[in-house]
Parts: sequence; structure tokens; C-alpha cells
Amino acid sequence: MADQNPQPPASLVYEDTGAAASLVYFDIVGAYGVMNGTIEIELATRILVPAPNGLTDVKFLSSGRLRCSPTAAANLRNALDAALKMLEAPQQQPDPVAASKMN
Repeated sequence: MADQNPQPPASLVYEDTGAAASLVYFDIVGAYGVMNGTIEIELATRILVPAPNGLTDVKFLSSGRLRCSPTAAANLRNALDAALKMLEAPQQQPDPVAASKMN
């Protein structure tokens, strides 16, 4: 079966802003909640801090804050679920017998 790319709704207008959009990398969701109907999610990134005793301390820094409507949160969840399914799908590897050639 060929890969099918889902078509966005006709009413969706998306403009690529290139480097103007920030990139957020995170390791954990530090906290989440709801306030006045708005979904709130705190993202955190792990850092390593050298300690005076020669060891290394592991700490977490806030790397982003998501605030969105319940509809936007559901869209984000659906996108994350779809991306995770892509990781679960077996990668197509070339057949070693077909890839080898006989003289």
C-alpha cells in the first residue's frame, strides 16, 4: 500500500515562516494543568552541572511553556500519536538476497 498524505482541511491557511518560528527541544513535561479553560504545559530540558566535589549534578530548566485551547491540545495530541505510530512502523529494509548480485 502506498503512503497516503492526509490533505489538510480547505479552510486551513498555513504559511511557512522559516527561521522566524522558535524550535523547542525538551526532555520531560515538568507540569501541566488547566486555568480558565486554557491548557497549560511546562516543558523542561535536562542539563548537567559540574559540582565542586568533581561529580555532576543533573538539573532541569524550563525550556518552554505551552498555552492552548482544548481543541488545539487535542490536535497536538493527535499529531504526537501519529508521529509515535510512525516510529512503531517497521522500516523497510532492502532484502539482502535481492540487494546482492551474483556474477
